[in-house]
Amino acid sequence: MAELGEAGLLEQPHTSAGRVPTDRGYRFYVDAVMDVPRVPADQLRQIEALIQPQELDVAQLLSRAVAALSELTQQAAFAVSPTVKQSTVKQIELVPLAARKILCVLVANEEIIASHVVEVIEPMSRDEAVSLARFLNTELAGLSFSELLESLERRMLAQQDAFYYLLKRSVDILQHALSTEPDERFFLEGASYLVAQPEFSRNPHKTSALLKGLDAEEVLVQRLRQDLRTDGVQVRIGREMQVPGLDECSYLAAPVVLGSNIIGGVGILGPKRMDYPRMRALVEAVGGAVAGLLSRWDVR
Repeated sequence: MAELGEAGLLEQPHTSAGRVPTDRGYRFYVDAVMDVPRVPADQLRQIEALIQPQELDVAQLLSRAVAALSELTQQAAFAVSPTVKQSTVKQIELVPLAARKILCVLVANEEIIASHVVEVIEPMSRDEAVSLARFLNTELAGLSFSELLESLERRMLAQQDAFYYLLKRSVDILQHALSTEPDERFFLEGASYLVAQPEFSRNPHKTSALLKGLDAEEVLVQRLRQDLRTDGVQVRIGREMQVPGLDECSYLAAPVVLGSNIIGGVGILGPKRMDYPRMRALVEAVGGAVAGLLSRWDVR
């Protein structure tokens, strides 16, 4: 015990306490000691059936996956999903609602849909909306929405393009529609499991700090965004997360891969003393089930 303490792997929180692992101690265990169990095939099938949504909808799929993962682990579970901003364009529909109001429906290849009511300067008839949508759907092949917008803006700057008028109207509508779209959507389920852990339920100050950390989700999402750029489950322990208020927590995050692209991720957030081998196995299982369902949708 003394040697482990001197090596920085154990610490004594206060005089009357026993020894507990430090962040470095947990890291050593996760990287060099633990064995990850295999999730049985029948449980994998149960997980896939549990998260299968009624419709081809990524948000609904990830919402069900997060709820299932939280229930399976009895921890807080999360997912990061793409929005149309980061996705390849499949279709754009423009529907006039009034003389100067257009419903702009953006559909991405991963069945991600966003709809926005856009106010336009000049009135637009239904025939004009159909023509403009046809123009956009011809121009957009293989581009992301952000690339499509950049392409239209470059062509418009030339001011000699035969489609200048269509370009200008397209840019105006898409800029308004995409301006309110976030870069990612963040789902969180089961925070009550985390708050109920002894580390927090017995210490109001830690509970308050934890809830503030969860409220400032952009900081956590930014950290997750970095970890989800690589394959495999990423584990962040305590201060490694660099998220204020979550120093007593760890997270495990697995990317969701569609084809050769990482389009999001799922994971859990729990106390540092969690059962890492079991948690990792379940995170991998749910992430794999989400990717499997998405790949079958993509084939269709």
